[in-house]
Amino acid sequence: MRVLPLWASALLLGGALYAGCSGSGGSGGAAAVAPSAAPDPGGAVAAPPGTASTAAVGATLETDAYTAFRENVSISSFAVPDVPGLRERAFVVEDDGTVRVLDLTGTAPVLDRALSLLPTPLAAGTATGAIRVQSESLALVTTSGSGAEGVALFDPTLAQSAGDVTWYDLSSETVTWPAGTLDSAGIDVGGQALPKNFTADAAVVGGKLYVASSNFDTSTFANRPGTVTAWAIDLVTRQRYGQTTLPTRDFNPTGLTVVDTPQGSVLLVTNTGVYGGNAASIDVIDPDRAVLVGTLRFPSTQPTNPTGRVVVSPDGRRGYVGSQSAAEVYVLDLEGIGQALANQSPQDLSARFLGGYVLPSQATTNFVSDLALSHTGNYLYAVSFNESALYVIDLLSEGIAAEVRGFARTGTPANFEGLLNSIEVRPGVPGRDYAGASILGVTINLAAADRTLANVSVALDRVSVDRH
Repeated sequence: MRVLPLWASALLLGGALYAGCSGSGGSGGAAAVAPSAAPDPGGAVAAPPGTASTAAVGATLETDAYTAFRENVSISSFAVPDVPGLRERAFVVEDDGTVRVLDLTGTAPVLDRALSLLPTPLAAGTATGAIRVQSESLALVTTSGSGAEGVALFDPTLAQSAGDVTWYDLSSETVTWPAGTLDSAGIDVGGQALPKNFTADAAVVGGKLYVASSNFDTSTFANRPGTVTAWAIDLVTRQRYGQTTLPTRDFNPTGLTVVDTPQGSVLLVTNTGVYGGNAASIDVIDPDRAVLVGTLRFPSTQPTNPTGRVVVSPDGRRGYVGSQSAAEVYVLDLEGIGQALANQSPQDLSARFLGGYVLPSQATTNFVSDLALSHTGNYLYAVSFNESALYVIDLLSEGIAAEVRGFARTGTPANFEGLLNSIEVRPGVPGRDYAGASILGVTINLAAADRTLANVSVALDRVSVDRH
C-alpha cells in the first residue's frame, strides 16, 4: 500500500516540499515455500551487484482490471490483507473518504461494497491516508487536513456504512515542546501549544492506539518535531484512555510497522527527515510500555529519506524501505530486534543498517513509492513512481530480474501522467491459494485518452510473474 495524500501536489511539482505520508506495507503471504533471502549489501548503497540473467522473471502487465472508481477522486492507499477471511478482498481507499471493497475471487475484481468512512465526503484540502487491515474485525484509515486530522476504525468484515465506523477526531490535539526546541528551519518552537497535524499512520498494538503525526508548518514550510501518540484503547467500546506523546528522533514520521518477535511485538517508526536532508532514522518502540528503546540511524553522508512502512521478510530477518528522494531501496537487519524490548534506555541500533540497492531509474526526480515481497521473500518489488515502472529484484542473486513498464499507457510520466503509485501482493501461494496475477497495482493521474470512464483518472492494474 502507498499513500499519496495532501502533500502529493507538492511532490509532483518536483519534490521540493514534503509534509507527511505513510507508505510501504506490501503483503507477503503466510505460506512461504522456501526460506526467504537474507541479503546483506555490506553497508553500501549501490546498483544490485548480482545478475539475474539466468533466472530472469517473466512479467505480464494487464491494465484496467478494475476502473469503476468514484469520479474526480484519487486513491490514497489500498490493501490486500493476509488475514483469514479477507485474503480474497482488496480494500481501496478513495481520498474523499470512501473505501471500495473488491472481491478478487473471480477472473476480474468486482465491487463487494462501498463503505463511507464519514457521513459526508471529505472537503477539499482534506483527504484520507493510510489503511491498515489488522484482523477480520479491525481496520484503520488515517485522515488529514484542516479540521479532519483523525483515524477511522471499523470492522472490515461487517462494516457497511459510516454508522459502523468510529472516527477519532484528532484535530484539537497539540503538543508543547520545551524552550529551545527547533524546527527544520532552526526556529525555536518551544513553549507554545502546536497542533499535531499531517496524520501519517496508525496501528493498534500492545493494547494501545498509536498515531504518527508528521507535524508540518504550512505557513513556513518547515517540519516541526514529529510525534507518535499512544492511547490505551478498548476495542469493544472503542473508547480511548490516557495519552502518551513520544517525540521522534528525526523529523517527519511517515510510517508505523509492527514486527512480531519471540520477545513480543516491536513498533518501528520511519522518520523520513526533511526532504533532501541527511538526517533520517527508524525509531524502535516497546508498544506495551510506550517507550523508545532504540534508534537505527541512516548514514548522514547523503540524503536517504526512507519513507513509509518497512516491508518485513516472511522470516522476520530483513526489512526493506524505499526512499522518498532517490531511486534507492534500503535493507535493514531485523534479526533479534525483539531483544531491544529489554532496553531500559534507548540504544543505538545503527549497525542494523545494511546498505541498499540503487534502481536503474532514468528519471531526474525519484521516489520509491511502494515496496512488496513475493510470498517466498525471494523477490522484492519496487515502484519507481516518477518513471511509472515496477522493478523486480532477485534477492538471492541480488540482481534486477525484471522491469515492468506500460502503466502510463499513452501518458508521459515526466508530465505526471499515468503513474504507478502502489502495489500489493496477493497472500498465499500462487496457483494453490488463488488463480491469476499475484501483483495488484494502483495507477493514478491517467491521461484523458487512457480513461475508460471520462472522469475517473485511476485504475487497478495487475501483473503476472512466472517466478515467485
